[in-house]
Amino acid sequence: MERQNEYEANVPRTGRQVSEVRDRILRDWREANEKGEGHPDVQSFIRSIAANASVTNEDRGDVRAFWSYKSQPEGSTEVVEHRYVAQACGESRGYQVLEDSPAGRRLDSYHLWRPEVRQMLGRDFAVPSKEAKDLAPEVWSTVSRRYAEAAKGPVVVFAADIGEESVLGQDELPQLLVHERVGKDGVQFALPSPRHGHLPPEIDELIADDPVRCQIRMEDFDPKKTTPKEFAKKLAAVSVPESRRAEHQAALSRLMSADSYTELNDRPAASAARGPDRAHGFMVAVDLPDRVPSQRPAGHLGHGVVNPVPELAPRTAGVER
Repeated sequence: MERQNEYEANVPRTGRQVSEVRDRILRDWREANEKGEGHPDVQSFIRSIAANASVTNEDRGDVRAFWSYKSQPEGSTEVVEHRYVAQACGESRGYQVLEDSPAGRRLDSYHLWRPEVRQMLGRDFAVPSKEAKDLAPEVWSTVSRRYAEAAKGPVVVFAADIGEESVLGQDELPQLLVHERVGKDGVQFALPSPRHGHLPPEIDELIADDPVRCQIRMEDFDPKKTTPKEFAKKLAAVSVPESRRAEHQAALSRLMSADSYTELNDRPAASAARGPDRAHGFMVAVDLPDRVPSQRPAGHLGHGVVNPVPELAPRTAGVER
């Protein structure tokens, strides 16, 4: 909460705060050109940071943390962005976090997502309005892909549901899934999956298993926009662990048998061999708290809003870090 409050206090909203961001960008741009980098305009300078600046904090270890969206941790009266949970663990556990790297820290200080900053770029640096609007998603996509490519082994993800248009869902996880040192078995979630009330429990449990979860997007089973049969087509393309093959096939059969999620829940489940329990400690054998819980708002199923699952199971013993 301290991290979040401090960051929010410095988000440029007033004219003076926006001017401070402008001066910071101008100073950094001039320093880069004095070193002979030769960036003709401010947008090319910002793109060069995303493409070339280091995405590794030399004072941290090899485990890289990724995050998306937010939740309400147990004991908190406010929702906390998972970014700050990742950064707190990054500092105390030695995780790499993109926003703490040289490239991420500098881009973050420019607040390129803010409409006030986009207006300033057009007014003070003659950046075309569309280019100013597209600059933030472009540079963060670039730097996020580089950050994922730099992974040296298993990673930890602070997220509940994953949106297909989020940086995590669109840029980072696809890169991690094809990474020879990560892959689906190297993606471990720090937070439990939300319970999706429109899905049968056994299907919900299947998509909460980390190797499956990292390949699923919340839009794949959105009850307002999809049918069970449409979700089945998405789920059929997912690579599942050997221990989950029978459950996977049973889930596909059940999904294909219904035209609506109401009908799906009225049908009995086909028998299938159960896989391992989805509950797990986050980052096995790494010194972490037993849980990073969140509270379930009354009547809310947590589909893409906040993470409603109350707790994680205790950590299990495992190989050394």
